[in-house]
Amino acid sequence: MKESEDELETQWKDILLPHVVPFLQAHPDMTLQHDNATSHIAQSVRDFLQDRNVSVLPWPAKSPDLNPIEHLWDLLDRRVRAKAIPPRNVQELAGALVEEWGNISQQELANLEQSMRRRCTAVLNTAGGHTRY
Repeated sequence: MKESEDELETQWKDILLPHVVPFLQAHPDMTLQHDNATSHIAQSVRDFLQDRNVSVLPWPAKSPDLNPIEHLWDLLDRRVRAKAIPPRNVQELAGALVEEWGNISQQELANLEQSMRRRCTAVLNTAGGHTRY
């Protein structure tokens, strides 16, 4: 059964409220960056964040090349798929993802962070079009 947009918006707010909002309120110099999933940009979610004084970074549509977490998801996917014994069910998959998340090195994170200038430049050079990233 496909979840309705209202349900997805509620789920997103249920994630934001106990975890993200308190963190961002404690660190007012930080900004929330999320993608343009319909549930993320819904008016009810925008109002919810604005009412809690959460600053949101404007984000261009269809731009996963600029979203660092997308590259981490890809890294996790490749690592889980490379396991000698692949996960056989949701619980094993969740365990494998948590394990591999813990294996991401500080150097890998630094490399990703350092690549962002190149990624942004590539997007600007293509006037927002497709890049190799």
